[in-house]
Amino acid sequence: MPKRVPLSERKSSTPKGVDAVIQPTDNETVDKNEKTVEKVTLYIRPEQVIALEQIQLQTRKRTGKKPKKSELVQEALDLLIEKYS
Repeated sequence: MPKRVPLSERKSSTPKGVDAVIQPTDNETVDKNEKTVEKVTLYIRPEQVIALEQIQLQTRKRTGKKPKKSELVQEALDLLIEKYS
């Protein structure tokens, strides 16, 4: 029977298998702009979800690239912060 090893020790050991190929991510990740982001849960109205999806579709038609909803929400938050600063 193999010895049980605590998760904290396994994470600090040399990665094996799939973990050696794919870098694991934490709740805190780095996006394309090299900025640290944090995961949060937000509740928005259904019409806001639809509007975000419409913006994604319009942007995809215009540029060929579909932005992530989190990027759009970050942009909206930046505008809100600027307004109240």
